[in-house]
Amino acid sequence: MFYIALIGGLYMMTMDYFTYKRAQREKMEADQQRKVTESERDAFKSELDGLEVDAAKGEVVARWMEGARNMQPIAVRLARAVKQDTRLGELSLTRSEEVPSNISLTLRLTSDNSSSEISAIEAALGQLQYRSYSPQISKLQEGGDTVDYKSTLVRSNQ
Repeated sequence: MFYIALIGGLYMMTMDYFTYKRAQREKMEADQQRKVTESERDAFKSELDGLEVDAAKGEVVARWMEGARNMQPIAVRLARAVKQDTRLGELSLTRSEEVPSNISLTLRLTSDNSSSEISAIEAALGQLQYRSYSPQISKLQEGGDTVDYKSTLVRSNQ
């Protein structure tokens, strides 16, 4: 019985030793797999962060493009609104970078009845759904009835 118990004990110790070595090997493999998985996760996370930054930039550009309207119709309306005897000395349309739907209008016109010309220009811009915000009119004496007109054009639906 003693020898059987001794052989049984040796067998159990040998099996426990092999099981312990196999568990150590599996633990090392699991640690290596965890490191690979963590590095892949970090790579995906950094790629996702880059995509989110690009998406945010794209959203800003898309909002700007949605707010920006073509300025050609404004220039055409302004040109059609003035009478033949009126002279446009200077015309400037500048889009605001912060709010692309707002356009800064600066014009200098010479006419016999410049106040009615300004009213006609504002009415023509009203047909394009723009209204003047904070208009400034300055009369200049440069050999006629010359007027400097500055305003910010804002969409009426805002």
